[in-house]
Order: sequence, then C-alpha cells, then structure tokens
Amino acid sequence: MSMQPSRVLVNCDIGERGVENEIDRLLLQEIDIANIACGGHAGDERSAEFFRLESEKLGIMVTAHLSYPDRANFGRKSIDIEPQRLAASLGTQLEALAGVETVKFHGALYTDSCRARELAELLTAWLCEQAVTTVITMPGSALAESCLSAGITVLAEAFAERRYRRDPAGGRPTLVERTLPYASIHDLEEAAAQAERIILHGELPVVSEDDRGGTEHDAVPGEAAPIRADTVCIHSDSELALPLARRLRQLVGR
Repeated sequence: MSMQPSRVLVNCDIGERGVENEIDRLLLQEIDIANIACGGHAGDERSAEFFRLESEKLGIMVTAHLSYPDRANFGRKSIDIEPQRLAASLGTQLEALAGVETVKFHGALYTDSCRARELAELLTAWLCEQAVTTVITMPGSALAESCLSAGITVLAEAFAERRYRRDPAGGRPTLVERTLPYASIHDLEEAAAQAERIILHGELPVVSEDDRGGTEHDAVPGEAAPIRADTVCIHSDSELALPLARRLRQLVGR
C-alpha cells in the first residue's frame, strides 16, 4: 500500500563520510528519517551501526541506503552487473543494518529502478525475499508500481535541492540528469521555496531544457507540475544540507 503519513517527513542520506562527520550528527537533530549508507557507495559496518544507534536514541526512522557496489563513483554511475551479483551485494549491505525493514536505493540504482521495469521487478523480488516492508522511491516510478503490486508499502519521495524536468515518455516530473550543470540547486532560498511548494501545495517547478549543454542559469523554471510526496529528501553532501534541514523542520513542524 502507499503510505500517507499525517505530515510530510524529512529524510536525509546519512553516514556517507564516517562517524566523525559533525554535519551528519547535527542533521540527525532536524530530520525524521535517516537513510544510512551500508557500504555499497559509502559507509561501512561501523558507521552504519553508529548512526543507527544515534537515530534510535532520537526516535528517527532508519532506512538502509543501498547502492550499486561502486564506491569509486559514489554509486552515482550506472554499471553493468549480473543480477545475482547485485543481489549478493545488496544482501551484504543490508546485513550492516540487520532487522531494518525499510530500504531506499541510492544514486544510479535509485534512478535506474525508477525507469527500468525489469530491474524494478528484480529488486522487488529481492526486497520480498528480505522481508522488507517499506520502500522510499519516486511516485509513479517503475519501482513504486512494482512494490505496490507486491504489497510493499511505498513512501513517495520528492527532492528539495534537485531540479526536475518532465519525463518525455510519461509527462511526470523526473530528476534532471546529474551530468547536467543545473541538476542540483545551490541557492538556499530556491531550495526552500521548492520544498515549500512540494509540502504545502503538492507541486514543484519543472525546468526548460532547450539548451541541454548550458549552465545552471539556463535552467529556466517552467510550469508547475503536480507531485505527491510523503517525504522530502535532503542530500547530506549538499552545501545546503544543514540550513535547509532546519528550514524544513520549521515548515513541517517536527
């Protein structure tokens, strides 16, 4: 089923820079869900356990943040990997947070699972085998539809500091490719305004991509696109992460 919390939750990717990272520790004070890196793209057993315990002390929901096994590219590059090898890697990653029943895929695996139905179905079958009950993913995506069909709860996600375009195939808002210079929002006020539109109005701006090789200033906001979000994501490696999390905390009333 699709989960509908009483308010929009704030989630953040945590534990990607070790247990000593002060920003991640401060972010835990501001968020509702910690997506903890489990070693695929970043993190390790020590950092996963540390941030799990810290999250539990604060009553924060813990999610296993699973990735292609590709630390060299921080999991943000699609790789050609056999299904059995991918499943084995994901299983090893999940062991770092044994007993956690909520998963959010990371980076390229997240994006690929949203677009490729065959991969989405493979991952859904794996999630069922692991007794995962909840997945955080993009609403209307291949993974969301596959998980819902399998009885896995879906938390629909939108991003505060990533720009969106319209998917040419379905017309839904989808993330601008990270390879483009305007994929991410670097201005706090713009990111906060986008998050506010998502949370309060169920919509977000989509950009015109007539000049796909342009600069960030070529990302011209177009019409608003409707989006349903149970949770809004902040990336901890964004320079906006902490001030943006504090703004969102005020907005959602945590």
